[in-house]
Amino acid sequence: MRVGFIGTGAITKAIVEGLDRAGKDNTILVSNRSEAVSRDIERRFARIKRAPNAEVAANSDIVFIATRPTQVEEALAGISFHRSQIVISFVTGLSVQDLAKLAPLSTVGRVLPLPSIARCEGPIICYPGIPEILQLFEGMGHLVVPESESELLAMGSVSGFMSTYFELQNSLIAWLGRRGVTDENASTYVRAMLFALSSTAYSTSETEMDNLPAEHETKGGLNQRVRQKLKDRSWFDQPAECFGEILSLKRSSLE
Repeated sequence: MRVGFIGTGAITKAIVEGLDRAGKDNTILVSNRSEAVSRDIERRFARIKRAPNAEVAANSDIVFIATRPTQVEEALAGISFHRSQIVISFVTGLSVQDLAKLAPLSTVGRVLPLPSIARCEGPIICYPGIPEILQLFEGMGHLVVPESESELLAMGSVSGFMSTYFELQNSLIAWLGRRGVTDENASTYVRAMLFALSSTAYSTSETEMDNLPAEHETKGGLNQRVRQKLKDRSWFDQPAECFGEILSLKRSSLE
């Protein structure tokens, strides 16, 4: 199927890279509104063509709307979608219900990819489970099909932890640096440790997940002391409070 992107930013670039890595041979049209990114994509990939938004919409079987929330109205001005098209929103706040009003004849849905899709890694949230979309993204990460858009919003809120994760990683590296560890050793140690822990988590069955903290500490040991100290300070409750605030904002977009 011919794939088009209205909005050519970081996520569009990541998906194009992932499609190429996964061996997909779709013809791809990208919006020429982002000059630098769209020209870079066109230069690197033979199947890519830059075009105005109206041309992207008219000549694509699947149209991904990948603009910033404030740019949607301008980007779609004068554009009509037809019955045989699938129109998908990447845009925060552009719900399936809103999209159905913009493309009343088309099949509509939402997809929440992460930047890691460029390496064919990480979750790809697709709602609803449109077969053509699931087929397109097969092999590009872990497909997750929520039962409702509310479930999609909740999972999307947790994606707000990404930059915090890297801030935590960098703070561990910096702590080692302040204690005389070389930059290279500090970076290698922390990143390798976090990678190994992530791998352990992913390879553990869901029924055993609750046991992981205890399995990685001994009574009175370093890990138990650190975890208990952070629990006493309600450190682990803070992300949930932040996600709740994000979710409230996202839910308001459905009302």
